[in-house]
Amino acid sequence: MKVMKIYSEFARVYHEMYQSIFNYEEGFKLYHKHLSKLNCRKILEIGCGSGNLAKFFIEHKYDYTGLDISKEMIELAKEMVPDGNFIRGDMRNLELDEEYEAVIVTGRTFTHMTTNHDVMFALNSIHEVLQKEGWLVFDNFNAYEIFTAFKEEMSHKANYDGRKYSRKSKTSFDLEHGWTWKWNAKYEVEEGEKKQTFEDEIMLRAFTEDELRLFLTINGFKIEEMILENNAIQTVAQKINEKKTNAQQLYFKQKLNKISET
Repeated sequence: MKVMKIYSEFARVYHEMYQSIFNYEEGFKLYHKHLSKLNCRKILEIGCGSGNLAKFFIEHKYDYTGLDISKEMIELAKEMVPDGNFIRGDMRNLELDEEYEAVIVTGRTFTHMTTNHDVMFALNSIHEVLQKEGWLVFDNFNAYEIFTAFKEEMSHKANYDGRKYSRKSKTSFDLEHGWTWKWNAKYEVEEGEKKQTFEDEIMLRAFTEDELRLFLTINGFKIEEMILENNAIQTVAQKINEKKTNAQQLYFKQKLNKISET
C-alpha cells in the first residue's frame, strides 16, 4: 500500500494542518461512548497517526495501543504522547503478540483498503487479534453520498503556530476495483518569508452498507450497529466465529494456491 507524503515525509504538516479539519475530542467522545457501552478497555487503534486520539484514551485510563503504517507518524506520536504505546504495522497483516477487547480503525483509515483483496486480508487480520467475542468499530466513506454528489475540486486553509497551510484537491472517478476515486492534493506551507509546496496523489475507496455487511459476515463478524452521518458510515461489529468461515477458508485457499503457482 502506497503511503502518502502527507503521512510520511510531511507528517508534521498533517499533524498541524488537520487540527482544524478534525475535532479530535469529539471523535474520542464517540468512540468512548461505543467502547463504554461494550465494556471494552483494552483497545488497538489502527491509523493512530500522530496520536491525536491516543492522548484522550490514555487520559481516560484505557489500556491503549496505537498502530500506524507510517514510520514518521509513529515517531511523531511518540513525541506528542510520550506515555503512549505505539507500534508500526499494516492492518492487512497484524503480527501482534497480544489480543484486544476492541479494535478501532479511525480517521477513515479503512478508505485505503482499495481492493477486495485488501479488505479481506484486513478484516481477517483484525479478526485474529481480537479476543473471543471482541469488537470492531470503524468508519468509512459512504459510497452513496460520495458518488451521488461527487466533488471534483476542494480547498482548505489552516493556521498553526504562525504557519499558514493551504490544500487544493482535485478528484476523479476510478471505479476499477470498487467505489474508488483518485485524489490529487497540492499543499502549500508558508512561514514568514519561506514557502514550501508538495503534491500528493492516491486512490481512495468508499463502501455501500451492503458491501460492508457482506465483507464482515464472510470474515466472521456480526453487525451490531451501522450509523450513517453525512458522507460516512460508522460500523460496530462483533467477532462471532473463532474459526474461519467457509467463505474465508475458500478465499484464502485460492489465494495461497495462486501465489504458489507464480
